[in-house]
Amino acid sequence: MTKPPVEIINLAERQKEKLQKPEIQTVDHPSGFSVRIPEGFEVKEGRLYIIVSEGKGENKITFPVHLIRTFPIITRSLTNIERSEFYYELCWQNEGRLYKEVVPALTISTAVELKKISNMSLAVNDNNAKNLINFFDKFLLLNNVPSTEMVERLGHVEKSFVHPLHTDGLEILPGDIGEKQIFEAFQSSGSSKEWIETVLKLVEPHPKALLMLISSFTSVILKDLKLGPFIIDLSGPTSKGKTTLLKAAASVWGTEHLVSEWNGTAVSFERKSAFLNSFPLILDDSMKADERQLQRFIYNFSGGRSKGRGSVSGSQKEFSWNNLMLSTGETSLVDYAERAGGAAARVLPIKGLPFKDPDHIFFSELYTAIETNHGTVGMEFLEHWQKNVKELLPLYYQHNEMFQKKSNGNEVVSRIARHYSAIYFTAGLLMKFFNAPLDLGWLEVLFDEIMEENKSVDKPMQMLEALLTDLDASRECISGKYESKMEMKAIYKDGTLYLLPAYLKEFLGVEMNAIRNEWLRRGITLGTDRDGKKTDTRQLKHLRKKYRPVPFNPEVIEKIGFDFEEEE
Repeated sequence: MTKPPVEIINLAERQKEKLQKPEIQTVDHPSGFSVRIPEGFEVKEGRLYIIVSEGKGENKITFPVHLIRTFPIITRSLTNIERSEFYYELCWQNEGRLYKEVVPALTISTAVELKKISNMSLAVNDNNAKNLINFFDKFLLLNNVPSTEMVERLGHVEKSFVHPLHTDGLEILPGDIGEKQIFEAFQSSGSSKEWIETVLKLVEPHPKALLMLISSFTSVILKDLKLGPFIIDLSGPTSKGKTTLLKAAASVWGTEHLVSEWNGTAVSFERKSAFLNSFPLILDDSMKADERQLQRFIYNFSGGRSKGRGSVSGSQKEFSWNNLMLSTGETSLVDYAERAGGAAARVLPIKGLPFKDPDHIFFSELYTAIETNHGTVGMEFLEHWQKNVKELLPLYYQHNEMFQKKSNGNEVVSRIARHYSAIYFTAGLLMKFFNAPLDLGWLEVLFDEIMEENKSVDKPMQMLEALLTDLDASRECISGKYESKMEMKAIYKDGTLYLLPAYLKEFLGVEMNAIRNEWLRRGITLGTDRDGKKTDTRQLKHLRKKYRPVPFNPEVIEKIGFDFEEEE
């Protein structure tokens, strides 16, 4: 008898297998997706079952066993464009409510992580976690899940600029509830024209308030100007409109909920800064902050990167940002960090009342304007800037050159001037983009006033005055015609005040060398040539002893208002 060809046998076996193989179940999910259910699972009445078998051979039977009281599916996959991290969006219905939750890929791969989402109404437990992981794995093989790109923060991300109301096709997924609250505060109402005619018009006659308001726009263009993070700090008496001003600054981008209070931890501020990224961090009332952390946070914020922290397996993720901080308080931030010279270069301190002689009608009108018009002007500002950035950039460098001349070689003022130039430049952009009624001359005058009234921007003179004040309060530490009665800090001889290096080191700390070099360069101390090099110390014989102190220019000390002449 002739045997059938091998091809016919294989075809017959494949047809037999096809008949024996169960059909793939297709189910309409409440989310609107029609999905295929992997073999070994079944959906009945909105619940997911697993197919189990008992017995062998002809006695083998299969039947469904309840797995979970809901029917979870994966609706899409997401890729973080900043880091090669993968996420999935899970979707399920529970008691008539549809839930959607984006989780890391690790969550649907390990039982420990999957059980963590049980508090989101997905009934995962020790008994079903392993089988659910198997279900998700087979589900992805069987269904074509759409994919998209995502970010975890706003502003400049890779080559895109992400605004909550204009995402450039990217999905924004805030990392936590705090970030989600900030995200939801980005709203728009009214028009740019109405914002200019109401909010800006009310603030414009008040230069200090106007500076803070314009700075809210400046924050988003810092990266394009190649400038780092910076702090604008307004300090003055309480209940004089500082909080209202911050709400006006927040109205550039959204509601007043963009304003946070200073009563938080350093980590929370770091995460808010990182999430906002390019948008301004707005903090009210520095009196509520932990004074011990303020100096450190000023440095951390202006550095644009969170503090490095360790983890069990290595190092935690570091956050970064490049924006402005708008802060208010009764006391200036630089006063909290009086001896930190670097802090002064990181803060533009504005002191005094933001509004001159306002009445209740003024504040009532401003609040109404903010509630009616917010968010729209910021979006339109970004659109104009992104279209014209290349042709407008040279103008910033012209403004910077003008303010650099005002610094007169003072390094701290020079650093502040770069950011002040950016604010001045932004005011010009508002005039160009929206025909805003601004007088740039007032901002030039305000820069001179701020520099004049803030000694902290001239760190060498600030520390000299602090030294002289300390000596003036402890004259018994100065040796003149007679021996000092306590540990000697200085010598007063022939009309010149000499400070001992040990006292300078104790008072100035790690900044001693930098400040002494600046004193010598500016003629505050009297230099001496020694071996071809200029030094600020000189040999001095006093009361039969020899010293090598630092002599100070009598004219400078007299100009500051100190006199250490001894009475007979």
